[in-house]
Amino acid sequence: LLDSLLQEKKGRRVKKMHLSEVLLRWPKKMPRGSIWIGKQQMVRNVEPRQIRALNKQIDLEKRNAHICLNPYLTPEQERVGNAERELTVPPRGEIMFKLRKARQEQEYFRPVRVEEGIERMKHNVVWEKC
Repeated sequence: LLDSLLQEKKGRRVKKMHLSEVLLRWPKKMPRGSIWIGKQQMVRNVEPRQIRALNKQIDLEKRNAHICLNPYLTPEQERVGNAERELTVPPRGEIMFKLRKARQEQEYFRPVRVEEGIERMKHNVVWEKC
């Protein structure tokens, strides 16, 4: 039985590929309209600059993964540093409150002279008639 199957395979005629057949069948359907812009367009060839950009992005991801997997501080060192920072550095809300208060004091609560108000009022007043 095996011999008969092998002989049968040998007897089959194998098609050889010719370039004209490939060119006639490919591409089967061109996109409608402009082939480089729009919803239906041909796939562009990959250029060397795109490959370089992709390799650069992959290297960046590798470096980021290395940094994430090998941290500079151990969790214990981080806990100690955070505890020390809580004792020495005031909370962020207090710092922001002080900054806002200082800004308001400079802009709105600063001492104002009477001359500044008069200068604003007298811009269109004629004191002497010629």
